[in-house]
Amino acid sequence: MEASTAGPDRHPPVDRRSVILVGAGTFAFWLALYLYVPVLPLHAEELGASLSMVGLVVASYAIAQLLLRIPIGVAADILGRRKPFAAGALACSAAGAVGLALSPDPWSLFAARTVVGVGAAGWVAISVLYSSYYPPRRTLHALSRLMTINTTGLLAATFAGGLISEHLGTGTAFYAAAAIGAAGAVLMLSAREPESRRGGTYSAATFVRVARTPLLLLAGGIGILAQFVTFGGSYGFVPLHAERIGASDAQVGYVTTAMLLTQVLGTMATTRLVNHWGNRAALLLASVLVAVSMVLVPFTSSVWTLMALQGLGGLGRGVANTVLIALSLRAIAPEDRATGMGVYQAIYAAGMFAGPAASGYLAQAAGLDAVFHLAAAVSLAGGFLGLLRTIPSRPG
Repeated sequence: MEASTAGPDRHPPVDRRSVILVGAGTFAFWLALYLYVPVLPLHAEELGASLSMVGLVVASYAIAQLLLRIPIGVAADILGRRKPFAAGALACSAAGAVGLALSPDPWSLFAARTVVGVGAAGWVAISVLYSSYYPPRRTLHALSRLMTINTTGLLAATFAGGLISEHLGTGTAFYAAAAIGAAGAVLMLSAREPESRRGGTYSAATFVRVARTPLLLLAGGIGILAQFVTFGGSYGFVPLHAERIGASDAQVGYVTTAMLLTQVLGTMATTRLVNHWGNRAALLLASVLVAVSMVLVPFTSSVWTLMALQGLGGLGRGVANTVLIALSLRAIAPEDRATGMGVYQAIYAAGMFAGPAASGYLAQAAGLDAVFHLAAAVSLAGGFLGLLRTIPSRPG
């Protein structure tokens, strides 16, 4: 059936087949990236890494994202194609996972994790590809669904990864991630490439105009602080604290799983929360929840208490991540959204590198407790930035 083109809000019907294929490919993308993440810091220590080196291994994931996310976004907008970049992201994730399995020392882990970061940089193309199947007025709805897939994939990855590592070995988790990444690439290639809506040529002025969007820059700045806490705290050193209080590999995975389970709930609740309270209040609430979940970590001696704390922080992360990604695209024309997404994700990738790198050196110098106190302070700073008037109070 042909959709009517009458009226400004009329759009062709959503391509459900492609939405399902890209959604499934996205789920595979996050499985491939995170299946082994709960035990990666422990594996690095087993290969002889110091606490500062553990931080660098975790941080290396962000290097390629800092360098490549903007070029990927620009190239996708110039070519009017997102699907090849999405499939390539999954292929790189698979290759990096194989490299991690074969790494004999911490610096080899660092290099392989950097390759995984090349794959993760493709999130720019995947997120815009998925949202492009929906009309612009449904962007928040589309991104809320996408972030739910994102968080569900992370949840499944960390839950399964801990069990696989404990019962079949860490190497099996790496190879399983590689196989899933390869399958996800096939799913992405099977979807339809949406028609490009670009009305004119792409130029340097186009990039500058998008990159200077105040709301995009502020969302990215808050994203730096959010990722600093996530990668410096929850993914970087919470697993080490869990091990020190007696957690097994599977239990370390459960701690991360608890955070991601509630993150799904936070993501799903974001649209209703923002509609009721507004963007600013939602961001402030999210930052407080994450700060509490971090500052109390040093006082925990029970794995179950640690799981509860990380679950509390997961609620906040789910809300914050969804609000920020929607805000980053709010003022960007649909044909330039890969560029906008590339800028946003490249900015917040600085936090993905700085968080674990700085936390690693802080842990080496002052102990693990200092890492969690810093994470709490950084989270609160992000919440107060979210109160600036550049952030629109109401959704739109």
